[in-house]
Amino acid sequence: MELVLNLSMLGPQPTGLGVYSENCTNGIARRFRTCLIAGGGAMPPGDVLLKAPASVAIGGGKLAAIRRQLWMRSIDFGDNRLVYSPTHHGLPAQGDQIITIHDLICLRFPSQHRPQYLFFRFGLPRLLKKCRAVFTVSETTRQDVASTYGFPLENIYVVPNGVDASAFSPDPEARAVEPYLLMVGARYSHKNVDEVLDVANHWSKRFRLVVTSCGGEYRAALEKKVAALGLRGRVEFTDYLSRADLIRLYQGCSALVYPSKWEGFGIPPLEALACGSPVIASDIPVHREVLGDAAFFVRLGDPSSWAEALEAIQTDSEVAGRMAVAGDRLRRFTWGQAVNALEQGLLAVEPALEACRLIGGAPFGAGVQAE
Repeated sequence: MELVLNLSMLGPQPTGLGVYSENCTNGIARRFRTCLIAGGGAMPPGDVLLKAPASVAIGGGKLAAIRRQLWMRSIDFGDNRLVYSPTHHGLPAQGDQIITIHDLICLRFPSQHRPQYLFFRFGLPRLLKKCRAVFTVSETTRQDVASTYGFPLENIYVVPNGVDASAFSPDPEARAVEPYLLMVGARYSHKNVDEVLDVANHWSKRFRLVVTSCGGEYRAALEKKVAALGLRGRVEFTDYLSRADLIRLYQGCSALVYPSKWEGFGIPPLEALACGSPVIASDIPVHREVLGDAAFFVRLGDPSSWAEALEAIQTDSEVAGRMAVAGDRLRRFTWGQAVNALEQGLLAVEPALEACRLIGGAPFGAGVQAE
């Protein structure tokens, strides 16, 4: 039995899915002999079986998802190879595979990304019939997948996201002279920038708002709202950022604001905590699961809750209390822990993969940090 890593969907500018894919596959390729379906992003060690065209990668344009499905439809390695996809982009014809479902956001907000909604509504149920197991990133999403698709809960394994604490770390000198609040990855409406603008009377005199990775129709609508609310000069939108630029923003912000209506996991709050910045997050199940007591939680639609949280991030004792417990959350969610969980899940699905272990490859209990 050979392990095949399906990375065909990765492009040169990784966002959340890409970061997860690169870290998990790099880590597992150091422990097992692997083969690759290569994409356009960074690749782990392994023999390349196929190279995907750049036009099918995430970020490859509006038709990339359709081209990806058409290209993948012809791939079938038979029964001697177990294909692991770190995203939901599985192989329609492959009978021996594992896919990763990060969230079901598109089913809750179908108008945000219509092609993805149609795939999750009609294509994913067919793909799941080809899967021996599903990996996902949180217990919240594990339960969500089981209840939505009727996939056996015992065949769904949690392989969480992680944070590289060697890169995401505090720098007191980065603190901005003009205080700002930060929102990260706000490309779609479920990220809820609208509500932050609606409560601007609680922050706009004290803070600016920086919104990253925001584009398309949602950004255009937000820019109109900013103008209508008289917030020009107090709100800044940015496009895709390098990791170094993003880290600098985390280190310099007065708080990360993450009021999503729904998430499968939510990496930015952990990254902000690792950089020493407090977090204001929506009070939704997965944020409670991942962040514990390390964040200030707001009840969506409740301006008084926002007022309390925005006051708290300006109170040293309140911030110190949250940051005191942040270390426990960060130790729980490292890429080393993610790779350990991935290895454990793979071996539970296919014990024969033990024969593919590399000499010196660490077993899942060893806690090796994936870079």
